[in-house]
Amino acid sequence: MKIRIYQTAQQGFRTIEIEGASAQIVAARAAVEGFRCRGFNSNASQRQELQGAPKFTGLIGPMWDGDAIRYECSATYAELSA
Repeated sequence: MKIRIYQTAQQGFRTIEIEGASAQIVAARAAVEGFRCRGFNSNASQRQELQGAPKFTGLIGPMWDGDAIRYECSATYAELSA
């Protein structure tokens, strides 16, 4: 599983890419970066790649990013959605 976490930074966006063998490993690695896992995605209406993906407090997602799972802070989501 490969995830990208986008956060607004003063200049552009800060991207954290994390690769791991399982959702639990990804959640543990994200915790090192300061993101707290609040469970795992079980929304059956979302695409297969998002099933079982971790959900993080303070981030919107999981969302599909073409070759990875994407998360965004609310400011980034608003900026990219405008």
